[in-house]
Parts: sequence; C-alpha cells; structure tokens
Amino acid sequence: MKKLIILTLLSIFLQAEDKNITIKIDGMTCPLCTMAIKKSLKSTKGVKKAKVSLPKKMATVTFDNNETNSTMLLNAIKKAGYKGAIENAKN
Repeated sequence: MKKLIILTLLSIFLQAEDKNITIKIDGMTCPLCTMAIKKSLKSTKGVKKAKVSLPKKMATVTFDNNETNSTMLLNAIKKAGYKGAIENAKN
C-alpha cells in the first residue's frame, strides 16, 4: 500500500514539472513549414506535445522542464530554418 501511495505522489510530482510555452514564429509560409517546425520541436528531448499553427504563426509546446528549456526549443526552431520568440510561458 505504501508503494502505491509513493508511486501516485511521484507521478503527481513529475507531472507538475510539465511546462507550456507559446512561441511566435517568423517566416512560415506553408503547411510544410509547420511540419518541419513540429518535427524539430518533437525531436527535442523532453517535448511531450507540439502544435504549430500557420494562420497564427505560433507554436504551443508542452515539455518536461527537467529535460529541456525555452532556449533549447528556440534552437530547435532555428535548426528548422525559422526564427522564434517566446510569447507566453506557463506551468
């Protein structure tokens, strides 16, 4: 029983480390742009979810704050050939 409680508390604690960030992206012109950015973001260690919107020129990323950070996400966007800027970050 104690192990179950500890595992439950641990999973809650680990989930608390997830962070959501919105990144404004310059230079996207087509659906292939969004696919390239999404692929680059998802290949970054710690990224759990990445959604890229062409009309909004934004990416929303959920990631484990213990494994990656906003600088690494911006570098992933740069690696795909685009420029990103942090718009909003929340836990």
